Amino acid sequence: MATFAWIMLISAATSVIFVGHTQSPSAPTEDHVGFPAGYRDSFKRLIAFDNWQNRQVRVIWANSIAATIQPSQPINFPYGSVLIFEDYPVQMDANGDPVLDGNGRFIPQDLRTIFVMRKEPGFGADYKDLRNGEWEYVSYLPDGSFATPPSGSFACAACHLNGGSAPVPSGGRHMNAENDFVFRTSLFFGNGNGALPKGTMQNYRYVPNIIHVQPGEMFTIYNDDDLMHNVVADDGTFASPTMTKGGSFTLKAGEPGTVINFHCSFHNRMRGTIVVDAPPQQ
Repeated sequence: MATFAWIMLISAATSVIFVGHTQSPSAPTEDHVGFPAGYRDSFKRLIAFDNWQNRQVRVIWANSIAATIQPSQPINFPYGSVLIFEDYPVQMDANGDPVLDGNGRFIPQDLRTIFVMRKEPGFGADYKDLRNGEWEYVSYLPDGSFATPPSGSFACAACHLNGGSAPVPSGGRHMNAENDFVFRTSLFFGNGNGALPKGTMQNYRYVPNIIHVQPGEMFTIYNDDDLMHNVVADDGTFASPTMTKGGSFTLKAGEPGTVINFHCSFHNRMRGTIVVDAPPQQ
């Protein structure tokens, strides 16, 4: 299992409306991040993540400093850490939904944008109330020119603060502070594969507890609970390894009409069913 990895959620949108702001929020005016030319030769490629919301594939990279982080809490990236996600638009069908390949994954097109976040002492002060730790953000086009200049990177800071532009509810806290404002650390520490989920494990339950799939479909179940779980067929046809939070297990559906009941071997009331439906009429 990988001992390091992260998924970043960096927003390049500059049209986000921020509650409580009558003008664009504060952000750095100079590029302190720097375009990481040649990063594919020196950075570690971590994972490809299928993003349903933005219809994109995100490929995540980390420099050697960021790659030293361990799956312990609290997560605190060392100074000098640089994390990147490459943004690839994906092949779409006539309904505007992503086309999936034979493994149930998005099909990436040409590289569109390179989002970069860097952590250094004192970074982030220019974001003021949107500051998240000591990170700063810039997004670039593949040729190294700006896609979102530093002055527009307040949207990135806001998203890394809470996962969106809305303010924290009364009595709440910044949602992503415990991961040093880097998203989806559990996906890598749990060895998740980045595919879209067909089901999840939450609060000692499989959600949904009946998973409908098409014949031959590749589908993935994630552990989104704070406890270890697994996915074991009652008839013994499959058994996942033990899955920590963020872990995933991928299966291939069988023939139409197949019904398989499954359970968690650690928690006897966790039960679910896979139903292979007949293919849709043409």
